[in-house]
Amino acid sequence: MPTVEERESLMRLRAQDVSWREIDGEMVLLDLRTSTYLTANRVGTLLLRLLSEHERTVDELADALVTEFEIPRSRAQADVEAFIADLRTRKLLAGVDPADDPT
Repeated sequence: MPTVEERESLMRLRAQDVSWREIDGEMVLLDLRTSTYLTANRVGTLLLRLLSEHERTVDELADALVTEFEIPRSRAQADVEAFIADLRTRKLLAGVDPADDPT
């Protein structure tokens, strides 16, 4: 379970070397550094869109899922935490390494 600091820390999708398109409500993302294509369902698409617009916290992302999909807060929190963990593993979040995103 993440700490309060982790839930409140701001994160954003890495802008450098990442390209994405939304097609029929789903996101297709290309990480140019690793030449990897990723796809996201409607939930992942919403989260990626939000993370590409502004820095967000886990709590803000979970709130968006509750509002958009009318799911329980506990499920939204768990979904966001799993999604963010995957993005971190793939190094798709800015700020994990200052060299990741000069913007």
